[in-house]
Amino acid sequence: MSKHINSRFIEPSSGCFYYTKRGSQALWTQGLKNSTKRPICGTISWETTMKKKHDHHHHLDTLHPMDSFGVVSGLTKQVRVTRLENRLIPAVPFPHKHNFFHLVVITKGSGWHEIDFERHDVKKGSIFFMLPAQVHSWAMSKDTCGVVIEFEGLSMFSGDEAYNIFSDALMPSVNYFEVAGTTREEIFTHAQKMLTEYEEEKKDFEILLRLHLATLLLLFSRIIQDQPKKISRVSKFREDFTNLVEKFYKKHHGVEFYAKTLGITPKALTAKVNRIIGKSVRDLIQERCILESKRLLAYSDLSVSEIAIELGFDDPNYFTRFFTSKTKQNPGKFRQKVRQVC
Repeated sequence: MSKHINSRFIEPSSGCFYYTKRGSQALWTQGLKNSTKRPICGTISWETTMKKKHDHHHHLDTLHPMDSFGVVSGLTKQVRVTRLENRLIPAVPFPHKHNFFHLVVITKGSGWHEIDFERHDVKKGSIFFMLPAQVHSWAMSKDTCGVVIEFEGLSMFSGDEAYNIFSDALMPSVNYFEVAGTTREEIFTHAQKMLTEYEEEKKDFEILLRLHLATLLLLFSRIIQDQPKKISRVSKFREDFTNLVEKFYKKHHGVEFYAKTLGITPKALTAKVNRIIGKSVRDLIQERCILESKRLLAYSDLSVSEIAIELGFDDPNYFTRFFTSKTKQNPGKFRQKVRQVC
């Protein structure tokens, strides 16, 4: 008996994969025609999927492209639109990350969705917008419905003006927000129209996909800008972290101290700082150390060894190597050069 997946029919066979549960244990089964099993994917071989399961600990080292997720692609490679109910169990086990933008519109259901160590509730009107390379996982109730929209970037929008408009929309300060009322219905309508166009593949459907996606992105950008509480939390975190580095960069050069002080794990801090500031925690600490060392070299009479001790480096030779690697010149030459200019 044929299985209908995402508007495409796939015959059960030794290459068809199913998912079932025994108690709390998730089981993968191959080639079974039992109608109680949930079809996951008709395009991934048994050997490939089992290898992905056994290599679970390697997933975070890989940015998975669209064709890794076991959904038959449409004619266009720039945008993919699928039913969330067919994606509740991922082809690539969680947690994982993508090399494309990932947008999820929830029209019904419950559960949670975790993005870069921040867990959010899933409910009607939830919107999740992930950037490439963000790590995520979810657990949603079996009655959860929605639309998953994935796209590879701005190449579909031509012209400098379009790029400037959408580049801001594609770099949101939050990954999650909620919509209600007429705004929610407007978003649901555009998402559903995208799904219909993608599944039916009528003439010029790729153009309509881009138009609906453009509208959604601009709506999301407007909604995010109108959420002061969300934005203020991001601004407060940036301020708290920056102040902490300013206060302790001479004594603490590692991530662990700052994470503990802020009450989160080192991984969560690293992910959050990368997303909000665009740099790693370690890079920001090191940049502050370099700035202060330049100031001391230029404007004080302290020796290189004394500057190293002042900045928390026990070994002056290590400090010299550190400074040289970051500035491409050793401390002595930097001091000589800057004082000649002065």
